[in-house]
Amino acid sequence: MKIRDIDYYAKFIFSTISDSGECYSTTDREMLKFIKNYNTGDTMNGFRIGDVINFEPEKKPFKITNILINRLVDDTELLKIGFDLADCENKQGVQKEALFLIHITIESI
Repeated sequence: MKIRDIDYYAKFIFSTISDSGECYSTTDREMLKFIKNYNTGDTMNGFRIGDVINFEPEKKPFKITNILINRLVDDTELLKIGFDLADCENKQGVQKEALFLIHITIESI
């Protein structure tokens, strides 16, 4: 089965902690193909603190400074309650029910 055919997926949020307000959020695996290793141009299949990435088609580099996995719940309805301050206003791709949240803090370099 392809990931795109699954009804649920992890929500990825890439955001800066500065006032620049740069934020990328998706539960769409296809959208993750647009996140590239800044130095090689390769699609990322994992993320580590210290990686330098960019979001295609932009060539602006960001360094990953922190990774947080949270919202590990047994009822996806609980993820819909309230407003998630870490999440972006505009989300990319096809949104699916989130099983959990992976918040990746980035800084522009």
